Formats: sequence, C-alpha cells, structure tokens
Amino acid sequence: MKKVLKIIRWFYPGLKIKRWITLLVVGLFLILISAPHISGKDAYFVMDVMYVVLFTIGSIGLVVGVAYLIRSFFEAIYPQKEKKLIDIIYEKRFLSRGPKLVAIGGGTGLSTVLEGLKEFTSNITAIVAVADEGGSSGRLREEFGILPPGDIRNCLVSLAEAPQLMRDLFQYRFREGDGIKGHSFGNIFITAMTQATGSFEAAVKESSKVLAIRGRVIPSSLDRIRLKAEYQDGTIKEGEDKIPEEGKSIRKIYLMPENPHPNPEAIEAIQEAEIIILGPGSLFTSILPNLLIGPISRELAKKDVMKMYLCNVMTQNGETDGFTAADHLQILIDHANSNVANCCLVNSGRLEYKLLLKYAQEKSFPVVFDRVRIKKMGVKVFEADIVSRTNYLRHDSLVAAREIIKIYNSYKRGWKKSRKK
Repeated sequence: MKKVLKIIRWFYPGLKIKRWITLLVVGLFLILISAPHISGKDAYFVMDVMYVVLFTIGSIGLVVGVAYLIRSFFEAIYPQKEKKLIDIIYEKRFLSRGPKLVAIGGGTGLSTVLEGLKEFTSNITAIVAVADEGGSSGRLREEFGILPPGDIRNCLVSLAEAPQLMRDLFQYRFREGDGIKGHSFGNIFITAMTQATGSFEAAVKESSKVLAIRGRVIPSSLDRIRLKAEYQDGTIKEGEDKIPEEGKSIRKIYLMPENPHPNPEAIEAIQEAEIIILGPGSLFTSILPNLLIGPISRELAKKDVMKMYLCNVMTQNGETDGFTAADHLQILIDHANSNVANCCLVNSGRLEYKLLLKYAQEKSFPVVFDRVRIKKMGVKVFEADIVSRTNYLRHDSLVAAREIIKIYNSYKRGWKKSRKK
C-alpha cells in the first residue's frame, strides 16, 4: 500500500510532470505497436504508411517527453534557471574533473585569483588567514569572540555560483546606523550563523551552501591568532591592522600564540592537493600567518607537486616597500624554514601610467622582477601579462587562472615548455 501511495504522489497536481510522463508513455506505446510492421527485409518498399506515421509520432513523443521531463525536474531542484541545462551539465562534468587545487592567503588578493580559478576546477580549497583585527572583522572579533569573517566572506563570494544579487548582498556594507555602520552584511550573517550553529567552522560551511560555492573555504586555524612584528630597528608591534602603520621595514613576523593548532581540514587538503598556490596578497599579514603554523608549512615542504608563488603586482606601503619579486619569495622561505614554492609567476604586462601615478600617491610601486636571482634560488620562473587595467593594478583573475592552468599542464609534462612573454 505504501508503495502505491508513493507512486500516486508523482501525479499530484502542480508538479508539471504528468503531461510529460503521459507523452513519454504514449510515444513508447506507438513505437512498440508500429515497429514490428516496419522491420522486415524490404521494409522501405512495402511498409504501410500508417505504421510509418505512428512510429514517427511515437519517436517524437518519446524524445520530447524525456527532454521536458528532465527539464521539469531540473527547474524544480536547481536554482540557476537562467543557465541552459546543457551548459550546467557541461560545467559540472568538466569542473569536477579539474585538478585538486589549494590556494593559501587572505585579503583581496586570494579572493581575486579564486574568481578565475573556479572556471577551471571545482576541486578548490581556499585556506584563509584568521589574524585580521581591523575594520568590520576586527570589531566582530572583539565583540563576539569569533574568528574574523572578512577574508572568509570575500573568498566565499568569489567562489559563489549563487545569483549576483545574493553575492552583492553578502558584500553590501552599511553606511549608517548605530552599531552597524561599517559592517558588511556577509560579516554579520557569518557572525549570526556562528551563534546559531555553535561554531565558526559550521557557520562557514552553512554560508557556503547559501552561496552555492564551487569548492570550499576554510580557516587555516580555529584558534584566535594575533600577529606581532619585529622591525629592522628592533622595535615590536602587535596587531595585524597596526603593523603596516609604522611604515618601517619588517624583519620578522610572529604568531601569538606561537604554536596554534592547524585546521585538520587544511592539512588534509594540502595532502591531497595537485596544485598549491601561495598569494597574491599582503605578504606579512595575509600569506605568512598561514605558513607560520608549523604543521601547514611542513606539509607544504613535503608535497611534491606544483607549488607556485603568485607574486604581487605592486608593493604595499608599510609591508613590502622596495621589495623585488625575489625579496617576496625569500621572506616566504625564511619564515616557513623550507622551500614552500618551486615556481613563481610574475606579471610582465605593461602598467597604465595614470594608475601608476594614483598608486604612487599611496607609496605603492611596481614590484621589480629580478628573474636571475629567483632562478639562483632554485625556483622556476614564469612571466606573463596577467595584470588588470581597470581601476586597480591587480591581477586579472581569469587571465591569471588560465596561466596557472597552462603552467600546471607544463609541470605535468616535466616543465618542458616554460612560458615566457
């Protein structure tokens, strides 16, 4: 009786499938009754016209019924109705076969490159730093005792397949309101989800479902981490947001506590990775906080896969003033106590003069590409025009991602074809 009731449920009004099931069944019936009469040896000469018509009608009915039945199911369960079914099936199949990629960093740099990488694989794990203490994230961290949600939010939005309105909503920043001014909706959402689920980790996972992201975003540690910088003059400064304010050359960066626990999911992702990307982003305050977690840097050192440092286009005032590409790479190696990268991708594209003037006012200048020094470090060098020329001098997400995949294919062939432009 229960089985009969389950079958009857498929014929409830409003499901928009009865008509297509009926058409499918009728089409199949017509084919079955007409096929035996047109399958003889001399069928094309002696077949009865009526059976030919019935067979044709049945075939059309069968095909149309199956097609629209699939479409009806799809429209009911898949939210992105603006895309064609064939496009989504292709994307899912193609992207699911993409390489397992781990991107490590934080800030806007990591989210920018993720935007492009999601077009080539859905097997993405973004490992994000959790030392942010400034802005909305810092306020929520202080008031609610949670991990800073800002960089996590940016990465979630970059990997999202949700409609543009939902993505814009997560990035919306309140411009007024007591206590809410300056906060982004996404940060508040993740904070509320943390309270509802009981953990920041669960909140990120639930937020990932809301945005229907390709891949996953995870914090590098679930501990409350703070940063401490030692400058070249021996002075010390604590706090991620305060470190660049001194405008001094940084000698070394430290974590407080010194030995935080790594997120087990981050370790697992690195162990399974086929591509590892470091950067782009703030060298000392976005990338290094991940590498200073001992088990993470040790796992990176052990991995025999393509490990790329995606070098910043511009220096950052208060962090990397006067740094060359090799300087960036050397800092990573020194802090991780191991060679965490075996290749480096540097922009070789022309930078817009007007934008250079704009950045110069903020004491930010192009990163000098010293390829000879990088090669002497035992790191393979790749250079390409991967810069965006809109309103900012940063990586073009899609172009950079395409170049990364090309280099990965070269790596699989044994680095036979180094790309230089």
